[in-house]
Amino acid sequence: MKAIVMLRKVMLYFAGLLAISALSISLKAQDIANGHCLYGCPLGADSANDVIIRPIYTVSYNSQGKLADWVAYTVSTGSIGIASSLSREVKKDEFVDETLAASDFTEGSEYEFARLVPLVDFAGTPFWQDANYSTNFVPRTRNLNQGAWYGLNWAIRNAVNRLGEVYIISGPIFYATPVAAFLNTNDQHRVPDAFFKVILTKNGGLSAFVLDQHTPVHVHHCDLESDIEKIELLTGLVLLPLAERSIFDNIKASLGCF
Repeated sequence: MKAIVMLRKVMLYFAGLLAISALSISLKAQDIANGHCLYGCPLGADSANDVIIRPIYTVSYNSQGKLADWVAYTVSTGSIGIASSLSREVKKDEFVDETLAASDFTEGSEYEFARLVPLVDFAGTPFWQDANYSTNFVPRTRNLNQGAWYGLNWAIRNAVNRLGEVYIISGPIFYATPVAAFLNTNDQHRVPDAFFKVILTKNGGLSAFVLDQHTPVHVHHCDLESDIEKIELLTGLVLLPLAERSIFDNIKASLGCF
């Protein structure tokens, strides 16, 4: 009988591990390694951050700033889909108590409540709704959202057809002297002055971009190309802790930049 009870406990234990692997989990750590982070997840974010691992992305969420310090995800031909009929309703994140909400964005504001991880990139998966969690949203200007940010996301999806899987790390940048106007919430909330996006491939391809909030809508994403060193200096993050920098080749041509 004891042997049967022990066997059941072992079976339940492994069943629990399998269940956890299929669900979102939250950890208090900065050096999480998982499939979303090709060369290790970024280091240097606040140690109090909630690192939330979901099937389609990993996010290091800063509750004090009410936005992610970084998010990592993988885009493939199988993950991209048509999102026109999918819900855009923002979902409360059960792992975090305080986030910005759509109600914080007053009518006529220059900022939109916008996603870091695009919904379209995962519309072809059963987990597309994870892109609607409030921890995936940031204040982003309408011009940037509809201009260079949109163009870069489109270029990434187009590049997947030629490059295969691409790995993305993205997040906010705050300049030493604030440039972006504060969000007019009950307590004034600082808004990112810019965003970074790093695109990687398994065969050593890399391109990086810094997209300022006040980028005019007509500016092409190729004009905002940057490099890892600059982004790390601006953010205080170590973006690719397990990578040798000498291995990378620029993939800007695959992103429509010549």
